Amino acid sequence: MRKAKKILALLLTLTILVLSVAMPASAASKVDPSQGTAQKIEAAFYMLLDKLVMVVGKVLNRVIPGLDWGNTWQNYDDYETPDTFYKGDDSFDYEVKADAVWSAGYAYGSLLEGLDITNGEYFMAGSLQAFSGKVPEKILDDQGVNVYALSDGDGIAVQAVIDGYGFARGDVLKIRAMLADFAKENNIISINISTLHQHSLIDTLGMGVALAPALILNPAISVTGMDKDKLTSGKTQAFMDNLYEVVTSTVIEAVEDMEEGTLYYGSADVSDLMHDKRKPEVLDGEISRFRFDPKDEASDELWICEAGIHCTGYSSDLNAVSADFPYYFKEYVKEQTGADVVYVQGAELAIGAERETIQNVGDGENARVKGYGIELAKRTMAIDNEVELDPVLNISFTEVALTADNPVHILAVREGIVETVVTKDGGDFVVITEVGYMELGNKIGVAMIPGEIAPEILWGGAVSKEESWTKTSWDYAPLAETAGVERLICFGLNNDQIGYILTDNDIRSMFTENEEINAASVKAGSVITQAFEGLVAAVK
Repeated sequence: MRKAKKILALLLTLTILVLSVAMPASAASKVDPSQGTAQKIEAAFYMLLDKLVMVVGKVLNRVIPGLDWGNTWQNYDDYETPDTFYKGDDSFDYEVKADAVWSAGYAYGSLLEGLDITNGEYFMAGSLQAFSGKVPEKILDDQGVNVYALSDGDGIAVQAVIDGYGFARGDVLKIRAMLADFAKENNIISINISTLHQHSLIDTLGMGVALAPALILNPAISVTGMDKDKLTSGKTQAFMDNLYEVVTSTVIEAVEDMEEGTLYYGSADVSDLMHDKRKPEVLDGEISRFRFDPKDEASDELWICEAGIHCTGYSSDLNAVSADFPYYFKEYVKEQTGADVVYVQGAELAIGAERETIQNVGDGENARVKGYGIELAKRTMAIDNEVELDPVLNISFTEVALTADNPVHILAVREGIVETVVTKDGGDFVVITEVGYMELGNKIGVAMIPGEIAPEILWGGAVSKEESWTKTSWDYAPLAETAGVERLICFGLNNDQIGYILTDNDIRSMFTENEEINAASVKAGSVITQAFEGLVAAVK
């Protein structure tokens, strides 16, 4: 019987490996079941294949041991919120106090300095690898972390934006723990770690792993000692240890750099530089800018910019490290204006760069990527609709429990590939993540989301019941309506990477779309929406 189980486990491993590698390759096929009988039949066939993956994946997760082996994960009912969760404000205060004033600070840290990342020991993110991880051969530009610290005089909020594919909440909690004493001493009420989702960088999430070794070696390790340092992952421990230290020190530097000034908000239309590859074609066509003008004229301005555009300027076979167009965006702004820039990823879902009208800048592999970043920078520099924001900062977070149903995601977590915070609820795996909401100047709201969210969840325009693969409707109000502010924007991949967050009625086949492959749950959209609604109701 034991031998039979081993054979079954091997067969299931090979099956899920083949499916995992094959699915992204077939994702270009577009099927619309609302467009006739043939399309409906094709959609039904793909959904049948999805069910096969779900069954195989579920059995695989039952048969092959993982980090939950031997009750090493706590039960959901026993879960307690960690001290490293920063709730922020219990309620929002809209009064402009007599002594209120904006203050802000900025710092940058390199994640590559001092490391020989071309020595074959560091792996790149952005694509699943079957048998060996992809190693970088050269460096085109730096991979780093940009940090801003912001306050209205009553508590400090910080956000560290990492150049990286993603960053799991477990890693976020480690950095917060390292900052705990400093945060307490300096009245820091919110610590946020997000990524820009570049595919051409050293892996910070774990999904650049070599699948076959991970699915063979990690189960054995989980049974024979649980030495997590020896688990196979796309992350290199030396790189992550260095990252923790650099992010921590850069946050401290940004807080210590804080000075008083004035905060403005403006935006520019960049919709012609964006392309939505997935229906419904909903996107925020604006690039947003918070511009901090320090009182000290000798100090540099700070720009906090946001746009929902995938950072995928290079082909997937690139073996060079680059922070993609945000690097050149920030570099150009600094050269032309002297301003320091923190670029934040927005609601990107399937939205990419439309670069056909952008000319190459110079020669080399990064010419078009650099040209795109510079064009975005020029649009941002030309913003002429700024409004001054009153010194009122409100920010609050809530923990969210999400039952994972994607077997590939579950397997990655169980085998220690991704540092997700997870608990067990019977036979289910419940991810514990967090959703936040921030308001600045009683005018601009920011939904702080732990993944890549569909823009229609924020601003409306979801597919109809008739267009839906599941023939159901999406009956939730847009988050912008729930927030009730003059403008709502999104800071995505914030404090976690739970993958794509789709409306529940727009779940299609893994074999026709990339987004479904990387979604932790088919209910992620409604769970995140309900959490945001509850948070706003509690604080406003």
